[in-house]
Amino acid sequence: MKTRPLVMLIVAVAAASSLVTLVAQKQVQKSTVYPWSTADTKPNAWGAVRQVMRTPTPTLDELEIHISTLAPGKSPHAPHQHQHEELLILKEGTLETFQSGTTRRVGPGGIIFQASNELHNVTNVGQAPATYYVIGWTVPGVPK
Repeated sequence: MKTRPLVMLIVAVAAASSLVTLVAQKQVQKSTVYPWSTADTKPNAWGAVRQVMRTPTPTLDELEIHISTLAPGKSPHAPHQHQHEELLILKEGTLETFQSGTTRRVGPGGIIFQASNELHNVTNVGQAPATYYVIGWTVPGVPK
């Protein structure tokens, strides 16, 4: 029978294709610890940023965490909006947050929640640098 080699070839190609797809997919983040460090901090026009992680997790398409430091009077960007939601947790300094037309101030330990598709930004309104953690997530089925 000549169909047997053809079937074996089709099965082999399908298996190889599946393997390539699995290898190409990002690894899902497992439980871990990220020690505090400033080693990977990159200076920029408004202060500095340290990327901690940006990867899928068992329940999220992407979990992104970075640490930003804003110089006094600076904002990282103009008001903008995006699909994903995010939390900002202020470590030190004073931020003013603009959220869909409302402005609020927050100090150390304060938490800012930015909802999906709402216009927002932050500005350092203090006299010293403001450092905050940004935790953003994208759930399955939502465009990035």
